[in-house]
Amino acid sequence: MTVTGAPQAYVTGWKGFYRREFAVNEHVLVPRPETEHLIEDALEFMREPKRRRVLDVGTGSGAIACTIASEISDAIVTASDVSLPALFVAAHNATRLGVAERCTFTLADIAPEGEGSYDLIIANLPYIPSADVPQKPDPVGFEPSVATDGGADGLEEYRKLLARAPGLVRAGALVLMEAAPPTMAGLLALARAAFPEAAITVHRDYAGLERYVRIATR
Repeated sequence: MTVTGAPQAYVTGWKGFYRREFAVNEHVLVPRPETEHLIEDALEFMREPKRRRVLDVGTGSGAIACTIASEISDAIVTASDVSLPALFVAAHNATRLGVAERCTFTLADIAPEGEGSYDLIIANLPYIPSADVPQKPDPVGFEPSVATDGGADGLEEYRKLLARAPGLVRAGALVLMEAAPPTMAGLLALARAAFPEAAITVHRDYAGLERYVRIATR
């Protein structure tokens, strides 16, 4: 980082993620290595036949959407975000990586209205409780609050997602949601309430910390 505390990725304009370089700026969250766990899970799932429609909720830089589209040659990805500047960054990355024809970037809170029947929903939404969001000069304090502030308990955006998710997926779909240990129990409870018949598990990151909830629908 610089002497001001700003993330190095904002200074250089680039961040590596899953063997690729992504353009980033102050309008997007800097991609984290921990999110690669979700990518690995998603790719294993998507390599099965007839699993092709993906919804990336809160796409930010487009790191998740572009990576899946790059790795799965016939994946069709819808990527949503509430930030128009972030969508510009994501679209730029898709063009650079040659996947723009299979990625649709849309300004939406969770998902476009009328869309449905996704095989995979993957989300790295804000999950830090408002009172705990770091402030400058902490590097996270330089990232957009829309990408870090998850409301009073860190789960506000995931409540929105899980209220809609059952109507967005087809049978046999997969839902992956990144969070952090302090919010994992709450996110797990929300997932079980939304998908009472699904197989739901919690998975850990490189440090052995609980990192994401996995919902395998029936």
